[in-house]
Amino acid sequence: MTAPEREEPDDPHGLIRQVLEMGESFPGPAGDVLLSWLLQLKDRIDPAAAARRLIERHRLPGPPFADNPRGRLIRLLHETATCSAERLESLAAGRRGGRRGRGQRRG
Repeated sequence: MTAPEREEPDDPHGLIRQVLEMGESFPGPAGDVLLSWLLQLKDRIDPAAAARRLIERHRLPGPPFADNPRGRLIRLLHETATCSAERLESLAAGRRGGRRGRGQRRG
């Protein structure tokens, strides 16, 4: 039995690490993985700073990014690393989930 992976504050459940370890076999979608990762961070850590540390830790290349789901995730991490906390908050505030976000259906 192997020892459990140590939880990293920048990757609370190891989601980014797991996807990167999958390599080219990662099927995507990259946007769902990034959103899940952002939700795991909650308000504990600045997402841009966490993304920068993950890019450095995993030595993720810059552009040009591979045209596959893993490459798209790496591109999204690079984009997140350049976003300010205020910008990320404004993007999240502009998005509404559920029926209210889509508008009410008219009968």
